Amino acid sequence: MDCASIPYSRVPKTSALLNDYLYHFEKVSRFYNHPPYDPASYKAAAAGTKISHRKKLSDILLHQNREFGAAEAALANIRLLEKGDTFAVVTGQQVGLFSGPAFTLYKALTAVKLAASLSEQGIRCVPVFWLATEDHDLEEVSHAAVFDEQYGLAGFASAGVRPAEHCSVGCVKFSEEITATLDKLESLLPPGEPRERLMRDLRESYAPGSGWGQAFGKLMARIFSRWGVILLDPLDEEIHRLAAPVFDWAISDTPALRDRLLKRSADLVNAGYHAQVHVGEDSTPLFVARNGNRTPIRLRGDELRIDETERVSPADLRTKLNSSPIDFTANAVMRPLVQDTVLPTVAYVAGPSELTYFAQAQAVYGGFGREMPAIFPRAAFTLVDRRVERWMDKYQVTVEDAWAGREHLRQKIAAAGLTEGGAQGWSERFDASEQELVQVLDRMRRDVKTLDPTLLDALTKIEDKMKYEVEKLRGKISRAAVQKSDLLARHEESLARFLWPNKDLQEREVSGICFLARAGYELLDRLLEQTQLRSPEHQVLVY
Repeated sequence: MDCASIPYSRVPKTSALLNDYLYHFEKVSRFYNHPPYDPASYKAAAAGTKISHRKKLSDILLHQNREFGAAEAALANIRLLEKGDTFAVVTGQQVGLFSGPAFTLYKALTAVKLAASLSEQGIRCVPVFWLATEDHDLEEVSHAAVFDEQYGLAGFASAGVRPAEHCSVGCVKFSEEITATLDKLESLLPPGEPRERLMRDLRESYAPGSGWGQAFGKLMARIFSRWGVILLDPLDEEIHRLAAPVFDWAISDTPALRDRLLKRSADLVNAGYHAQVHVGEDSTPLFVARNGNRTPIRLRGDELRIDETERVSPADLRTKLNSSPIDFTANAVMRPLVQDTVLPTVAYVAGPSELTYFAQAQAVYGGFGREMPAIFPRAAFTLVDRRVERWMDKYQVTVEDAWAGREHLRQKIAAAGLTEGGAQGWSERFDASEQELVQVLDRMRRDVKTLDPTLLDALTKIEDKMKYEVEKLRGKISRAAVQKSDLLARHEESLARFLWPNKDLQEREVSGICFLARAGYELLDRLLEQTQLRSPEHQVLVY
């Protein structure tokens, strides 16, 4: 098993909206503009994408990417963006510590693959990664985890120094503490050339005094710019000037914008889905800098307020926007429009949660008078090393067995382990006994129905109880078998930790650098090769 695929319909925590987006797009088409797997979607998106500031954008991106240390392939792609027939395949993520969760890498690789594919189809595209430096949730991004030798999650954190309690993460700088955090990380990773290369790149990127966006960008440039990935840090005065028309519109039309978002949230709920981003009666999609903090702008009746206390008029906000556009930032549902006002976006590569708030964001695009680009689902992987693969083969377990929970996984391992120990076929005998029980009860049900149908409910309760007790006994035997064997217990624990860490998908709980330190940067080439553009599936890849 070098690579296997699992449909998203069998992946845990797949939302109803994501499932319909991938397999029944007609059910959600009113919330999006383009079906993701139709080539015509990208031609239509390109035809509707126009920006007038390509030269200015190119100058900004060249400066930023040179600062990050990007390779010539990325700089060449930036120059291509000056041309009116070049478009962007965009993705982005919060600037997590040491690259953040593994899915961050998968998003960038998907953007690379999709941009190359569209270019081959005659729509010249370049991949762009938007660094979400404006977000202020430092707690969410300041920690990460890697596997230790027993596949337990070993966590580490480094927050840096905040100039204000709720400032954008891009304003935070690392302290001397980051050196000790890097030392701890190095001690957790297996020695060898892959670790040495990774740690060299990490230490050159994450230095005391560097900012979160700067450090993240430098690392991503070292990992991805050979594929021409362009990095964009929005916490930039000139980027904000390019996006100013969106903020000006949002300030001028706040009540109508709020109403559009409230209606869209209600439409999603009424359709049987959920609204990823809460929209309240006083909500606006705007933040403004106040005393260094990223502060929400609220709508109280017809009045705009900063942090609920300071009354402000639209005219005052526009004056502030003209003098200091960098003070204004957007929330999750308006950020895509800001991004696509700056960039000639033909497609955005989104994760499962992002797909939901893009369903809300479409209402913002409509209010601004433009269409949302095509939204393409990112690649998803569970990575398996050779030792785990051997255990999976030995006990005949799959990733889905781990997803099903510890009790299910334990039964599978115990069945295989007891067979090796001489208890041949015990699990099969349990299955056969359950089938015999069902057959006996079916015959009894026919008799009871003839004699006295009022007893059928009592028979059903007895049947349920008997099945429950048989399954309970199976579980007890499985637990006894695993507890009796230290080896089985260790393997069960390791498989559960590795394949379903913290009862969540591996790609969300484990940092991508964990795998780069074990398999080397060459792993990215394999992941890129296996990234699928025509099938919505979660992939299990052995490295």
